[in-house]
Amino acid sequence: MVRVVVVGSFVVDLVVEVPHLPRLHETMLARSAARHLGGKGFNQALTAARMGAAVHMIGRIGDDDGGRAFLAGLAREGVDAAGVSVDPDAGTGFAMPMVVPGVGNSIVLVPGANASLGAAHAAASVGAIRAASALLVQQEVPPEASIAAARLARSAGVPVVLDPAPARSVPELLALADWVVPNEPEAEALVGSPIVDVASGFAAAERLAEGRSGAVVTLGARGVVVVSGSERIFVPPFDVASIDPTGAGDAFAGAFVVALAEGATVAAAARIGAAAGAFAVTRVGAEPGLPRRADLVMLGF
Repeated sequence: MVRVVVVGSFVVDLVVEVPHLPRLHETMLARSAARHLGGKGFNQALTAARMGAAVHMIGRIGDDDGGRAFLAGLAREGVDAAGVSVDPDAGTGFAMPMVVPGVGNSIVLVPGANASLGAAHAAASVGAIRAASALLVQQEVPPEASIAAARLARSAGVPVVLDPAPARSVPELLALADWVVPNEPEAEALVGSPIVDVASGFAAAERLAEGRSGAVVTLGARGVVVVSGSERIFVPPFDVASIDPTGAGDAFAGAFVVALAEGATVAAAARIGAAAGAFAVTRVGAEPGLPRRADLVMLGF
């Protein structure tokens, strides 16, 4: 069994379905609302566990109902929560994804306890990091924590996979990544060029792959592009009805990392990741859409 360590966030999502994204000063009646456990770190950890990996999670929660719900969720999925600590002064992070079915979403995020995750919390899990098959990090927590974990991983020869979301420039973290897995707007922010089609997606991936094992750019309905050494791989989109894209990128990252760690080819890992992301958009909310291996059978796996 492969071992994956995830450094990341815990966010309680209040998902509201709306007819369109609200304009300034507009009051809108939502069509529905639902509460789910989410956050990029939690989503990626659960996906990796559901794909069959032994997962160790590093993050911060509040001393509240949300934090206790996350601990219960990790236990339910068999994720090692030894790296999860409680911030007594800040509540668990929360967010409001506003979803327009078939169109997309916008998310307002309050970091809460996630903002107090630091290098010392990563250092406390040094044993798990050094024994891992891969380290997965993202940018919903302070960069100091992810950088510290990435340094420990690199010193032990453990590959580092960076999901650079939300999009912001952290050169030191980017330099430590063996793989970079952004979506379209995140890739645009990193390379400073617009992505308008598959060709420009490949151009961005080529720039991001320089000096590392590779780069993946997920292009939503256009598919996925991968550059790794001399390989240029295109994974076409799956034909599914998109209901809610919340968590789709996290499903991709978690499944892609596990497949790579298990020894799959880059092309196969990218296709498995794409299938996981496609499954995720067919469910409302992040956690309900994070697939298990059996769920991917419906998409050809």
